[in-house]
Amino acid sequence: MIGPPKSSEIQNVLAMDDPQQILAKLLWEIRELTDAMSVWVDNEEFPVAIFIAFNAVVTAWHITDWLWQSSSDRRAALAKRYNFAYAETETGIRKGLERFQNAAAQDCRALYVCREIANGSKHMRRKKADPDVKAKAEWYKSWERVGVVNVGDYVMSMTITDGNETLDPVKWFIDAFGYWERLFREQNWIKNEKRLPDKIIRVNQQPLAGKG
Repeated sequence: MIGPPKSSEIQNVLAMDDPQQILAKLLWEIRELTDAMSVWVDNEEFPVAIFIAFNAVVTAWHITDWLWQSSSDRRAALAKRYNFAYAETETGIRKGLERFQNAAAQDCRALYVCREIANGSKHMRRKKADPDVKAKAEWYKSWERVGVVNVGDYVMSMTITDGNETLDPVKWFIDAFGYWERLFREQNWIKNEKRLPDKIIRVNQQPLAGKG
């Protein structure tokens, strides 16, 4: 008989206890943001697209924390992959995380951009923010009727600018996701058994005697 999944042994993680699960969360947020920005629906109680974008950029960057904190074996693998000195001590773990994060941000521009916006979003104001990276939500007048949008209505657009390049946030997040997915597959860190269980787990029912 199928039993319930075991609860996570890690405190305060709401069932997610492996970096693979956070990678899946990022993919879900990208899909949700795409739908929120492209499907014309009536206004909701909250500006959903803005909230999802906030979550996605934070998730994309903090995969670094989840990878680094997940195990000593992964810390050693990351130090080797990114070619920096590392020692498995309290001080070494702390310094190693910073080295890993700097190396990942240097290796993937989309992650660098996500780091800038994630830190700005969480802390509101930063003294050392990169002036070349800007996230904006702007409203533009509609010149034609589209779905529930009437001529003259103002429609939201979100962009992220890095220097001379301005793109939809989804593009930056897809690039960040692709970078992480390649690393996970390279290191064989995607496992079927690490998939989060469904909200409802079906148990096969035996038919009653004399039925069907």
